[in-house]
Amino acid sequence: MSPRVLGLVLLLLVPALRAAPEVPFRACFELASDLHDVPLALLLAVAATESAWDPDARSHANAHGIMQIQWPGTARHLGVRRVAELYNPCLNIDLGARYLRELLDAHDGDEARALASYNYGPTRIARAPELPAGAVRYVETVAAHRARLEEAAAPARAGVEAAAAARTLTFDHRLRAERYAAALNARLEGGVCVVEPLEDGGYRVRLVPEPGGLTLADVSRLEALGWTTAGTTGTTGRKGEAR
Repeated sequence: MSPRVLGLVLLLLVPALRAAPEVPFRACFELASDLHDVPLALLLAVAATESAWDPDARSHANAHGIMQIQWPGTARHLGVRRVAELYNPCLNIDLGARYLRELLDAHDGDEARALASYNYGPTRIARAPELPAGAVRYVETVAAHRARLEEAAAPARAGVEAAAAARTLTFDHRLRAERYAAALNARLEGGVCVVEPLEDGGYRVRLVPEPGGLTLADVSRLEALGWTTAGTTGTTGRKGEAR
């Protein structure tokens, strides 16, 4: 899929996703995070460091847009052929997430070296036995932004976890409950859904946050699925419960 077509697809999908007003293009970040398996908080922190979330940003190094994709080298490596495409915010975010995923894979998940490569360039970092001082400062700045994002999300996370603790999804059949739990577990990073039998012969799905708590992406996903609403929901139409 060409970058232009992908940009149009992203723009069509975004209205169906939840967008938080405190972060511009939040839905684009969430979608790119899912598509490229990059932690949402990391992606947001890089954008905050690179451009303060400004989709029209341009640097003296000829980097463009919200994720500051360098032209022409990095942009062409990612399949972009016109610099104007870098000012499509959703496409730019997707490109940044894809590039971050590539760098994380190249460094076996080492976020510090991946971020240093994003900032300094993969070739320069590959040749350096130690991270340059400027790259270290960049990594620390990203970490500080990430910490602030996590702190700001703490009330929302607590609300989702409290609602999830009070919420029960019930199923008539064990297999259906297990399939639902498995589908959600495949997308959760900081929690797990467990299936428990009920006295009346049914089964319930319960969310158990891990010790580190739910991630930003988890909170967004669970809010979109209605897990902020406490109560009992029957997904298979059990008598006396909502469909």
